Formats: sequence, C-alpha cells, structure tokens
Amino acid sequence: MKSLEKTLKSVAENPKYIFRLTVQGVLVGIFAGLMVCLYRFLLNGSEHVLRDYLTIIHGNVLYIILFFIALAIMGLLVDFLTKWEVDSAGSGIPQVYAEVKGHMEANWAKVLFSKIVSGILTALGGLSLGPEGPSVQIGGMAGKGIAKLFKGSKTDELRLILVGSAVGITAAFNAPLAGVLFVLEEINHGFDKTLVFIALVSAIVSDFISKAIFGQSTVLTFPIHNIPLESYWLLVVLGVVIGLLGYVYNVGMIKSSDLVNSLKIPSWLKFVLVFVVSGVVALTIPEISDGGHFMMDMLGIAMPSLGVLVLLLVLKYLFSMFSFSSGAPGGIFLPILVLGAYIGAVFGSIVVPTFGFEQALIYKFVVISMAGFFAATVRSPITGVVLIAEMCGSTESLVAMIIVSLIAYVVPTLLGNEPIYESLYDRLLVNKNREFVKKPSKHVLSEYLVPLDCNYINFKVKDIPFPKNAIVVSVIRNGKYIIPTEDFHIKYGDQIHILSDVNDYPYVRQEIEELFGG
Repeated sequence: MKSLEKTLKSVAENPKYIFRLTVQGVLVGIFAGLMVCLYRFLLNGSEHVLRDYLTIIHGNVLYIILFFIALAIMGLLVDFLTKWEVDSAGSGIPQVYAEVKGHMEANWAKVLFSKIVSGILTALGGLSLGPEGPSVQIGGMAGKGIAKLFKGSKTDELRLILVGSAVGITAAFNAPLAGVLFVLEEINHGFDKTLVFIALVSAIVSDFISKAIFGQSTVLTFPIHNIPLESYWLLVVLGVVIGLLGYVYNVGMIKSSDLVNSLKIPSWLKFVLVFVVSGVVALTIPEISDGGHFMMDMLGIAMPSLGVLVLLLVLKYLFSMFSFSSGAPGGIFLPILVLGAYIGAVFGSIVVPTFGFEQALIYKFVVISMAGFFAATVRSPITGVVLIAEMCGSTESLVAMIIVSLIAYVVPTLLGNEPIYESLYDRLLVNKNREFVKKPSKHVLSEYLVPLDCNYINFKVKDIPFPKNAIVVSVIRNGKYIIPTEDFHIKYGDQIHILSDVNDYPYVRQEIEELFGG
C-alpha cells in the first residue's frame, strides 16, 4: 500500500511531474498550433485557387475539360491516401474519440501527412466539407507525436492527444475556451483537473500563434442588436424549429453515409464520381462549394432575399450530405455552423418584417441559430455557446443563445436521436474491420467523476461491480487524495482514479462509463 501511495503521489501531486506536463503542453501548443495553422492556410489558399480558376474557365470548353480531368485525378489521389492511412478518412473527430477510448492506435505521422494533403485536395475539388474536424485530428495527432517524443506513460499520451484536439478548435476558430470545453464536453466526457490545466496552457499558446498568423480580428463581424424582452417567446419557437431541423440533419447524414457504404462500387470510382459531381456544382452553383466561408461572407456583405436564403440552405444541406457520405477527409463542423446561420437568416427574414423589428436584428438570429444548431446536432450546448461568443468577440447574445441551445438540445434528444459524432463513432468501430493487435503491457490511469444520479453513491468500494481487470487506486474528495480501502464509501463528486492495462482499457472504460451513467 505504501508503495502504491508513493507511486500515485509521484504521478498526481509531484510538482516536477506537473511541470513536465506543462512543458509538454506548451510544445503541443506550438507544434499542433503550427500544423493546424498550416492546414488552415493551405485550405484558404486552395479555396481561392478554385474560385479564381472557376472565373478563368467560364465559357472555355478546353479549360472545363481539363478541370474535370484534374478532379478525377484528385479523386484517385484521395482514394490512395485514405487506403494508405485508413484513419485519415472522414471527419477526424470520431477517430480521436476512438483513440482516447482505446479502440484505435493511429500512426500519428501518417495521419498528419494524409489528412493535410487530402484535405487540400477536397478543398481544391470544392467538396462541402469543413476544416475543423480534420483540425481536431491533426491537433490530436500532433499531441501524440509530442508524447512519443517524451516516451511518457500511456496516460500522458492520451492526455496530450486530448490537449492537441483542443488546439485544433482553438487554431481553427481563434477560440481557446471553446477548444478546451469541446474536449471536455464532447470527447473526454469527464472532468480531469490536470487535463484542463494543460489544455488551457496549450490552447493559449496556439491561440497566440494563430492570431500572429491570421490576425486578431474575430471570425464573425455581424452587428448585434438586442431582441425586445416581450418578444423572447420567439426564441422558444426558434429553438423548437432548430431542434427539429437538427434531427433531420443528423438522420440525413447517417442515412446517406449508410447508403453509400452499402453500394457495391470500388472506392476509387466513388471518389472520382464525388469529385466530378462537385465540379459540376462548382460550375453551376459556386456559392455552396467548399466548407461554407463564401456563404458566410455573403451574409456579411448583404442579406440575400428570403427565397435565395431558403434555396441556398436546402442546396447546402444536400451537397454537404453528399460530400460527407463519400468518406472523403473533411469535417462537418463548419457546414453545421453555416447551416445554422442560414436557418437564423431565414427565421429572421420572416419575423423581422412581420413584427416590425429593425432590419439589422436578422443578424442576431443568425448568431443565435449557429449556437442552437450546433447544440441540436452535436449535443454540446456549452461548447456551442462559448464558441459563437468567442467568434463574435461579444457576450451580448449569451442568454438568447443559451435559451435556444437548450431547447434545440432537448427536441432531438426527446425524439431519440443520437448526437452526430457519437453516431459516426459507432459506425467507425463497426466499419473498422481490423483485427485487434495486442499491445505491449502498459498501465493507463483514467479518471471518472461520480455524477449526482449514480446508483452507487454511499456504496462501499467492494460492493460496486468494478471491472475485474481494473483497480481503484485513489479518490480525490474536496481536493484531497485518498487511498481507498474496500470499506471506503463513494460520494457524489468524487474523482475516482482507475488503473488498468492498455489492452483492457477500452473495455474497462466502457464498463465504468456504463456503471456511472457516463
């Protein structure tokens, strides 16, 4: 017992250990921040190249033919890259989720290369995929690279992957708080005090790098006006509408992905067809091409008519569903925010003239709806509210965003719809089709918070059915570390440390999350 206590204190309380982790967090902030900023810079350049080329080839048959030949080649290259490194396909967030839960062991260097190169190709091809999901995976793999460099424990490696994931959101949106909250709320599903500290350090470092490269201006510059208090009932209506549309979005994305996966066509042909169709879209409706920056800029320049807003909203959703179902490397994070913005623009364009509000109030609904649609689809309302607040550089819409986000969160949940990333994670595990490879034995120390609705509050440790291949090594209660005996009673708010072997970790984590209702 004394030996175990000494080991635990060396990990949890030793200032040298915390200092070492902090240094690693700074390095993750630098490395992951640079990688994500490089990806962001190359994607922006690729989108500009596509727009410029579409202007040049207009009406020129030879250039159009060359354009489609190039698209077919890009489809073949993406097919090659996703076969060369299978973990680089798709969004990237479900892959990080699977990695930290112990179900995957990605090659961080190969993922970085494949994700960045294939992401550039999808941007050049005009697919309706966003950079933020891949940015999370790029940041996570950069964090894993730093962990490998220091040859630390598996526990530290998983923490640095999560830290790097926070950097992905930070560098993509200039939103450090949202990056940390996204990791806690969406990926880790728990509160780890050490993780929060290191993630904040890393996020601040990467945010400095991002702002040094891209500037300090906020991502959104819409005018913000207050909704009259007597009209707050409109927020309830908006929340219900967004919740229903979030349900439609999630169901459509999953159904379309399942449909494409069921088709008996070679993957190379699938990618070629997707890129060719994307080229047709770029030539005919360029507004909906790429992740959605162009559509967001349209709202900032001048608010389109109601008919145009509805048309672009529907077409963007259909094209996003088509692009993502192909399995091409790219995310849905930005398209979700763009769709949310256009839902708000449609809603605002209806209620503003109907109730005689000031025209600029439409932008208030745009901002609120972005947070609401994020909550309806991803089911991370806190992250969505903080993210949009950081993107706007203002907290004036916090209350309105919270009201809409909570309602939008509840509606699809009551309809039995799973969060989009959890659905994609489940399908990732089903479709992996890879044999489990036993890894060299290493210990993983994981942390779980006892929730208020836990069925085992006030139970003794020996009476709780913990997995047989896991050991309860410590409990943090009121800031103090306790080495529990078999007769130790578990209380609400306890942070329980569980030790397991890396090969048992995926199953141990799953059992304990079910045990605590996580």
